[in-house]
Amino acid sequence: MAKLVDEADYVIVGTGAGGATAARVLAANGASVVMVEEGAHLRPEERPAALLDAMRLAVRDMCMQATESRVPMPILQGRAVGGSTAINSGIVWRLPDDVRADWRDRFGLGALVDDDALERVFSAIEDELEIHPTEPAILGRNNALMAEGAKAMGLPGRAIHRNTRGCEGNARCLQGCPAGARQSMDVSYVPRAIADGARLHTGCRVERVILKRGRAVGVEGPGFSIRARRAVIVAAGVVHTPVLLHASGVRHANLGRRFQAHPGVAMVGRFEQPVHMGFGAAQGYEIPQRARGFKLEALALPPEMLAARLPGAGAAWQRRLADLGSYAQWCGQIRMKAHGRIRRVFGRPWIAYEPTREDLEKAREVAVTLGRLMFAAGAVEIFPGVAGFDEVVTSPERLDALAERPVSRADFHLVASHLFGTTSAAADPAVGVVDPSLAVRGAEGLYVMDASVLPTNLGVNPQHTIMGVVWQAAERLAERARAAA
Repeated sequence: MAKLVDEADYVIVGTGAGGATAARVLAANGASVVMVEEGAHLRPEERPAALLDAMRLAVRDMCMQATESRVPMPILQGRAVGGSTAINSGIVWRLPDDVRADWRDRFGLGALVDDDALERVFSAIEDELEIHPTEPAILGRNNALMAEGAKAMGLPGRAIHRNTRGCEGNARCLQGCPAGARQSMDVSYVPRAIADGARLHTGCRVERVILKRGRAVGVEGPGFSIRARRAVIVAAGVVHTPVLLHASGVRHANLGRRFQAHPGVAMVGRFEQPVHMGFGAAQGYEIPQRARGFKLEALALPPEMLAARLPGAGAAWQRRLADLGSYAQWCGQIRMKAHGRIRRVFGRPWIAYEPTREDLEKAREVAVTLGRLMFAAGAVEIFPGVAGFDEVVTSPERLDALAERPVSRADFHLVASHLFGTTSAAADPAVGVVDPSLAVRGAEGLYVMDASVLPTNLGVNPQHTIMGVVWQAAERLAERARAAA
């Protein structure tokens, strides 16, 4: 097979929220752009309903990617055109004001998070991707029950704002929307960039950014070499961006450090009336609790995964399985304080991350709150999923014992899907791997435009923030190119 060779003004590694947005902006400004993606370009009709088949096609290592620790934590990431936007629930949140102030004051990123500039960009993205609250007609019982529980407990919930167009409520966001309704990058900004002249190469795993005399001039991997006339933009994600930069010769004290996440815990409850998680938005209702350090969300599960969450064995488990339509699942995303590190070991990411004691106590608080919320919504029993505690709880009073119980890391099955840091941006060269323009320090013509530049976690879903920050950085890159022409 002949070696793939190409050339463009800008070569972008990765097509998730960051890479696709950079391609959309640069191509619209007349630049020549090549997008390089390790995964496949999956059309909506190619998305299988079976969970394992879908994960094999679009999820990194079939979700076997995990932290290196005594109790491994799975790290959920997409591996296809669209990145993680192609497997998430399309949840959209603007950058919270307190985080914006922190980035401005502590990291010197005022120009990147300017109120007026972000307002303009966020509004443009929200218009283009048709972001709106989940419609009542497709809310579904799983989401509606959480709304009932929130009302009963006096908690401030709301319909989730999502980037959808014509959502049918088939609860298959994780497998990949079969109708193409979710406006993930594979059906929105990647096609838009291509319409503006960009090119896309899939099945290409970039192993190295080519640096000549300190300047990025292209990328290469098995069977391909692509040259960049102006710049290389790395948007390979929080886990793989620092590994790629290290393999390419980039060195900085904080490269791979400051890894942060929103690990989540989940709970299943049984209701007397049918729930049927298979109908409705996969995630259509949420209860923000930022002051408490977490956010509660309804989260529909495919039947294969739901079956694995049911307690018991043998005949007892089979009886529960026969009642599969009566279960609801909700989760809590925790804004953990832990910092981890990602290193390159034998060419692959090695992820070190351990929740702090305070983080584990927060996980316990989330579990207790979810349980009380389910009982408030009418659950007849709940399955806490906390090791060493009751498999089945039938009374809200029993949750008092969980609230007072000492916690350890082994008590919780945590999954991390919102990732941050590892090539943090900052004005201080000693802190930021990249500067406020998202240029890599110590290399010319090399930029990072993904969640790895975000210096802290957010407490809310990050894709909108990633897109807003990258949009501005890409605009300024295009402006500099025009000025130099």
